Amino acid sequence: MAEFLDAFAVERESLLGALSQLEEVWSRFQERRGIEVEGTDVSDSLIAGELALVRRDLQATQFTVGIFGLIKRGKSTLLNGLIGREVSSMHVTPETAVPVYVSYGPHAEATVHMVNGETRHVAVEDVERYTSQKHNEKNHQGVTHVEQQVPVGFLRNGTRLIDTPGLDDAEADDVYTERTLQELDVVDAGIVLFLSPPTVGATEMAFLEQIVARDLKKTFLVCNMYPQHFHDPETRKAVLDYVGRRIVEASREAGRTGEVRIYPVCALEAWQARLDDDIDMWKRSGADRLLRDVETYLSGFAGHQVLDEAADRIVKVADMAISEVKVRQQLLDDPQTLSGFRAQLDRNIAALERRFDDAVSMAMTEVAPLRMRIRGLVLQPFAKAKKELAELDSLEEIEAFASRFRRQVEVAGELASRQFSEGFGRTIGSLQRKLSEQFESVMTDLAPNLPQVQLSASALLVTPDQMQSVKRSHQRSRSSSTSVGVVTGLAGGGAAFMAAGALLGPIGLLGGALVGWKLTSLLAMNRSLKQVRSAIFERLEEIAESMVKDVDAQVATAVETVRTAVERRRRAFAHDLYQQFELVQAISAHPESLDTYRREAVRFEEAFEHCAERARRSVAGQTQVSISA
Repeated sequence: MAEFLDAFAVERESLLGALSQLEEVWSRFQERRGIEVEGTDVSDSLIAGELALVRRDLQATQFTVGIFGLIKRGKSTLLNGLIGREVSSMHVTPETAVPVYVSYGPHAEATVHMVNGETRHVAVEDVERYTSQKHNEKNHQGVTHVEQQVPVGFLRNGTRLIDTPGLDDAEADDVYTERTLQELDVVDAGIVLFLSPPTVGATEMAFLEQIVARDLKKTFLVCNMYPQHFHDPETRKAVLDYVGRRIVEASREAGRTGEVRIYPVCALEAWQARLDDDIDMWKRSGADRLLRDVETYLSGFAGHQVLDEAADRIVKVADMAISEVKVRQQLLDDPQTLSGFRAQLDRNIAALERRFDDAVSMAMTEVAPLRMRIRGLVLQPFAKAKKELAELDSLEEIEAFASRFRRQVEVAGELASRQFSEGFGRTIGSLQRKLSEQFESVMTDLAPNLPQVQLSASALLVTPDQMQSVKRSHQRSRSSSTSVGVVTGLAGGGAAFMAAGALLGPIGLLGGALVGWKLTSLLAMNRSLKQVRSAIFERLEEIAESMVKDVDAQVATAVETVRTAVERRRRAFAHDLYQQFELVQAISAHPESLDTYRREAVRFEEAFEHCAERARRSVAGQTQVSISA
């Protein structure tokens, strides 16, 4: 089988080629590199730094595919069949206690992430001790998630699969539904698995109806069947007709249009086909068609967005480079005015510093009320839990309460993460526009009729000297934004924006793991109802305090990241312009060479325009695929 997302990889390489050309032209234009930041490969030049960030985003792009469903629906079996390797346990009992993330690596290895921040590197065969209900019932070990790397070609081009826990049993509640819907919002594609026959229960059917009413485009509904039902045409048709009719009705009621497609799959045969290397069985299992359609969607939609965004950033950088070419042309036209331009630049840069400080201070005032709102969302389940706990009459009820409360904390944390990311993103977007205007005003004063100076948000959020710390934060929040969904930080481009916006990411998963870790031990002790209730009250206070402290720390980190990054961007911008003066001063010492340098400036302008056009062509040539789910 060909490697997954090969077509996207080819298109990405084409765009990286256009990026390389722009980097080369910029390097020649500068005639020497800017000051390099110690410990990084990124120049202190604003333009060179932004080009490096675009390259980093493109090369690190990942597409996340989540597999969702109630317990015992065959999620892990299907995941193993899709990958062609056993990476998640497949027992009859509800096995997956924590989410398992599977990505490409040259060697099979696993990392277990604990609620206390500890990471454990374990052999793949030992992962079950942390992921299964048998060994980690109710997640009493406090595992947040497990990352597995496997040398499978299917994952080589940046695909990442998530095997999610079966979030509840037959008594699935509204919390389960909301949690899963939130997860579906953030993955690049969601495979939603249900098992039929014998039947699709009312709770599961309501769940499926809500899913299609939310987003048809990136959701792949999979009806998993046992072999005897899968190969019986009458049974297969009856199941698909019934489920399809209900889902179509739900989508119409929600105002959704488009084809609702349900993929009949026999996960057991898909996995067996992989074990036996039986291509015919693989195709008959239905997994082959599912996999091809997921790849088509990722390449044609999610991939298209990634490349479009990167191309737009490249064009913006080329426009900024053209602005600097025009500044050089202005200086070369009349070297006698060089001292006057230098004095004007000094005044403009000094004014720019004041304006930047004012813009950042004003923008950051919006963060304080946002932080208070996020705190309130995180704490919301705790007040309700204390009231509910006081009314419980048995240890069995308390045990059910603990399981339900864990999900409520996760949902609240996920919602808080989402709202912080959205609110902080709006603040940064507004700040980015204001700073771009300030950059543009400086350039316009120096040379009229310049292209509009536009900065991508990423250029203002994460600077080269912060990349390592952000990467470490990103590793800690690998499951960011939702408990079993993921905002990878690099998926879909814009690594810098996502890294800053997702700093709050893991609080939902962290909170759920804290609840499981702290409450399970209490329930396991042989205590009276009164003792257990009292101890749980104390634990609730500890968990709430821990989550609020984490929120405050991460919001403060996000704010400081922006402040430092903006200052770095301002200095880099000034560095680029002052370097122009130094070069022109050197050139003006040789009047006989002025005409040569003037002609070169014109050629550089044409070269940057060509680079921008090549980037546009790299994405314009993509085939846009229309998929109806």
